[in-house]
Amino acid sequence: MREGRLASVDKMLKLLRSYTDRDQILLGHQNAGHIGISIDVHDGTDSDVKRITGRMPAVVGIDTLSFLGYEGKMHDLIKIVKNLHKEGCIITLSSHMPNFSLGGPDTFYDYSPNNTADNCGRRIMPGGDLNAKYLKFLDMIVEFTGQCVDVHGEMIPMIFRPFHECNGDWFWWGRPHITDGEYIELFRYTVSYLEQHGVTSFAYCYSPNGPVIDCDDYMARYPGDDVIDIIGIDLYHDKPADGDGYAQMLDSSLEKLCSIAGQHGIIPAVTEIGLRMLDSGICYYEGLAPSGNPREWFTATGEIVSRHKVAYMLFWANFSDSQHWIPYIKGNVRHELTDDFLKFASTPYIVLAPAFDIG
Repeated sequence: MREGRLASVDKMLKLLRSYTDRDQILLGHQNAGHIGISIDVHDGTDSDVKRITGRMPAVVGIDTLSFLGYEGKMHDLIKIVKNLHKEGCIITLSSHMPNFSLGGPDTFYDYSPNNTADNCGRRIMPGGDLNAKYLKFLDMIVEFTGQCVDVHGEMIPMIFRPFHECNGDWFWWGRPHITDGEYIELFRYTVSYLEQHGVTSFAYCYSPNGPVIDCDDYMARYPGDDVIDIIGIDLYHDKPADGDGYAQMLDSSLEKLCSIAGQHGIIPAVTEIGLRMLDSGICYYEGLAPSGNPREWFTATGEIVSRHKVAYMLFWANFSDSQHWIPYIKGNVRHELTDDFLKFASTPYIVLAPAFDIG
C-alpha cells in the first residue's frame, strides 16, 4: 500500500487483479453515465450499454473535459460519479488537458485538439511562466476528488490516466514536443502535487498509443513503479479490411503488454479500443458507421483480448449517432452490431456492473 493512499484504492486494485486471475475482463465505456444516444437521464444511472444488456458497464471513463463545459460541468459530474459508484462501476478519469498557453491566466480552453504550439509542456513546470496556471488546473482535480464521496463520506477510488498516447504527436505532451525525460518529470510532478494536496483516492495509469512493437520503446516514458499501478494501450481499428493485420497487431501488443506488467508487478488493461470506420465513401464516421461494419467485430475482438490477462477493455464514447463506438437501440433504430455486441457482452469472460459488492 502506498503511504498516505486510501485503503479503498488498494482494494480496487486487488479487485482488478482478481478478475485477471479468473481470466475475466471488465467491460468499460467512456462517458457512459452521462453521454449517450439512447438514454433519457444523464445522472450515471443509465447508459447505451445498459439499454442493450440490462446492466451498466463495469468500468466507466470520465474526463476533465466535464469540469468546464465541453462534456459537462463539475457539479453534475460529481453527482454522476456518486451514482456510478452506487451502480458498482469502477471510475477511470482521463484528462484531455487544454494547451495552457491559450487565453489568460484564468482561462482554460476546454479542449485543444492538435494544438501543440508554444512549448506548453515545458512552460507549465516549476519556473515556467505557465506553472501557476497549470496548478490552478490541478487544483480543480483536487476539488473534484474531495467532493466525490460515497454514502459513508469516504472519497471514491478512481484510476487517473493523464498524459495518454504520449508517444504520438497530437498532444502537447507527446514525444515530438517534450523529451522522454521531460515527460517522466511532468508525470511525476503532477502526481506529487496531487498527493501533497490531499488526493489519496487515485491509482495511476500509464497508457501510450498502440501498437506495442518494442517493449523498450513502450517503456521509454514510464514514470516508475513507485508511481504507476496500471499500464495500458490505446489501440483502435481504423478503416477495417480483410487481412489488414489488426487482429495480429492487437494480439501481439497485448502479449507484450502483459509481459511488461508481469515484470513490474502491475496491472495491464486495454485503456481505449474501438472500431473506427472513418471515411465510408458516403460520410465520415469516427466510430461505427450506420451500416457496412464488420458484422462480428465485437465477438472477434473480444476473443483476441480474452487470450490475455488484462483487467478491462474500454470502448470510447457514444457522442452522437454519427460518432459512437458502442451500438445502440433507440426507438425503432437497432444498430446493426447490437446483436454482436450483446453476444460479446454475454460471454463468460466479460464482466458488467456491478464490479464490486454494492450491498
